[in-house]
Amino acid sequence: MARGIKELQKIQGVGEVLSRRFLEAGYDSFAKIAAAGEEGVRKIPGVNPRVLGSIVAQARVLAGDAEKVGTKRAEELKVRAAALKEQIQAIAVSVRDRFKDEVAGKAGRNVEKEILKVTAVLEKVEGKLDTRVKKAGKGLIKAEKKLEGLTVSGLGKVGKGLKKTRKSLKRVLA
Repeated sequence: MARGIKELQKIQGVGEVLSRRFLEAGYDSFAKIAAAGEEGVRKIPGVNPRVLGSIVAQARVLAGDAEKVGTKRAEELKVRAAALKEQIQAIAVSVRDRFKDEVAGKAGRNVEKEILKVTAVLEKVEGKLDTRVKKAGKGLIKAEKKLEGLTVSGLGKVGKGLKKTRKSLKRVLA
């Protein structure tokens, strides 16, 4: 038991008392803590809610599951990026259908250029999804928020929204 307590103390934020509580709850290895996730660890009395994610992440690393989690997250982000591409294409079709006369003008050309730029940046981000998982996740979420409602917006708003989307995606590459 003393060996188990010392072993669990390798996790930053877990002292003697908390490691004893982990053992009493049946979490006697890093793999079990990682498998329990934040929800399982939350049930243990005395665990600071602010460090739940950190404890579980450290347990995954110590258990050797970190690579599996990273690749799983990267796959989720690839799906999200594909959905974002479809959303951009839907906006392009919507603009073309709603603003047939204005698309030939300057504003229409600007929106068309912006769509091409956003698509190009999104493809670059897709290339970085495996190495910049956390940053890419944040960038894709921001981009999705920026694209919300653009299918029903005016031509000027569509152009501005696409530009903001492109900037949020470029931050992933920075």
